Amino acid sequence: MSNVRQMSPHDTADDDALNRLPPGDPAAERALITRCINRPDEYTVAAEIIGSDDFTHPAYRILWDAIGQQLADKKPVDPVALRATVEALGQLRMFSNGALIWEIARELGPGDAEYYAELIQAKTRLRRIDDLAVRLRSGVLNGGAVDDLEEQITGYVQQRGTAAAGSSRFVPGGAFILDRPDTVPAVWGEGDQILWAEGEALIIAGPPGVGKTTVGQQVLLAAIGVRAHALGMAVRPAKRVLYLASDRPQQAARSMARMVTDEHRDILNQHLVFWPGPPPKDFIKDPGILVRLCKQADADMVCLDSLKDMAGELSSEEGGQAINGAIQRTLVEGVEVLALHHHRKQGGGKDSGREPTSLDELYGSAWITAGAGSVVSLWGSAGDPIVAFKHLKQPASECGPWRLKHDHPRGVTEIWHEVDVLDILAHAQGPLTPQQLACQIYSPDKGKPTASEVEKARRRLDQLVEKGLAHKISNGGGRGKESGYVASFSTTGEIAS
Repeated sequence: MSNVRQMSPHDTADDDALNRLPPGDPAAERALITRCINRPDEYTVAAEIIGSDDFTHPAYRILWDAIGQQLADKKPVDPVALRATVEALGQLRMFSNGALIWEIARELGPGDAEYYAELIQAKTRLRRIDDLAVRLRSGVLNGGAVDDLEEQITGYVQQRGTAAAGSSRFVPGGAFILDRPDTVPAVWGEGDQILWAEGEALIIAGPPGVGKTTVGQQVLLAAIGVRAHALGMAVRPAKRVLYLASDRPQQAARSMARMVTDEHRDILNQHLVFWPGPPPKDFIKDPGILVRLCKQADADMVCLDSLKDMAGELSSEEGGQAINGAIQRTLVEGVEVLALHHHRKQGGGKDSGREPTSLDELYGSAWITAGAGSVVSLWGSAGDPIVAFKHLKQPASECGPWRLKHDHPRGVTEIWHEVDVLDILAHAQGPLTPQQLACQIYSPDKGKPTASEVEKARRRLDQLVEKGLAHKISNGGGRGKESGYVASFSTTGEIAS
C-alpha cells in the first residue's frame, strides 16, 4: 500500500522514548513523606535538599506541601490534621477519602529524611539530564543551530560544576583564618569605604518613595556593565543577576526603564533575569527555595524586592530566622544578596517623623539585620529629590552620612552633600572632641548624639591621625579631660603648630 510508511528502528526508539516515564523514585518519595509525618523535626533537613518540584507523584507532592504548611503554621502533621488540610484543598479523592494518608503514615522505614531526600534529588538530576538529551535530540532532528545546541551543553556543565564545587565547604582552620586579604573584598565600594562586602548581604531600607529601589537597581546595572558605577563607587561585575520583583513588579520595571535604552537589550537579556511576583514558596515553608531559584537562573547575584514578600510574618522569630536562613544558604553557594526593606511605622509620639538611627527601627525580627553585613537607611518623604543616607551597619568604615540627590526622570542618583571631617577639624576653634564632631555629623538638630555616634566620630578622627592628617591631644585637649584633635595642616595648607 502506497500510503503506508515503513517504520525504521529509529522510529521505534523514538516512540519508546516518548511513551516512557521520566526518571523518578516514587518509593523514596513515599518513604520521605512517612518519615516527615512520624519525625516532623526531620522535615527541615530534607527541605534544604529538595522542594516540591522534585516529587514526581502528584499525591506525594501535595502531602509534602501540606506538611510544610502545617509546620510553618505550628500545627500538627498527624494523619487527621493532614486529611483536613488536603480536604480544604479539594484533593481528598486523590487519597481515597483519606485512607491513603493513614496507610502511608504506618510505613516508617529505617532510613532518615536526609537519606530519602538525597535519593529523590538524584532522580531529579537524572531528569534534568534526560530533559537536556530530549532538547538536544529535538534540535538535531529539526535542524537547530549548532552554536545554540553547544551552548545548552556548556550551560548545563557549568551549572553542575558550580553545584559540585559548593557540595563540600570544609576549609582547614589555618587557611580560613589566616589566608584572608588585608582589606574587606567589596561587591560595592572601594578601599575601606564599603557598602556591600563579598559574602555578606546588603539591606537597603527606607519608607515608600525615597528611592531604595532606584539605588538598588543602579547597583545591579553597574554589576552587569550597563553603568560605570553606583554613587560614584565601583561595583564588582556579576555573571547574571536574578531580580525577585515581588513587590509591585510593574513598578520595578518602570523604574529600571528610566535607566536603560533599547541598545542595552542584549546585555539585559544575557545578564539579568526577573521573577515577577512572590517566590514560588514562602521561605518559612521551604528554606531552600532561594538558593534553588538562583541555581535555576544561573545567577551569582540576587535582589530581593522586598523582604516582606519573602516570608510570612517578619516580626516573628520564625519569620526572621527563615529570612536569615535562606540568605545564609544562598551566600555560602557564592551568590551575593541585595535586599530591599522597610522601616517600622512610626506612631504619633515625639519620635514621629524622626529619621531612624538604629537597626531596631527597621521592620521585623532582629534576625533579619543580624544576618546582614551592611545595612543602609534612606530617609525622606515620598518623591523628595534630596534624601538622607545613613550607614547603620558597616562591614568596614562607615560611609556617609550623606544627602543623596535623585534625578527622577533619568533614574540617576548622586551624592549631593557629604560631611568633610577634615574640613571641620581645620576650621575648629581649638581642639575638637569626638562629642563635638558627632553633634555636627549625626545630630545637628537635636544637639545630643548617642554614645554609639560619639564612638564612630572618635574612630573617624583616629583614622585621620593614622594617616598623618591630624594630631591627638590627650588629657585635657578638649573640654575637661576629654581628648581633643587638631588638624596637621591649616586651612591654607601650611603645617599647623
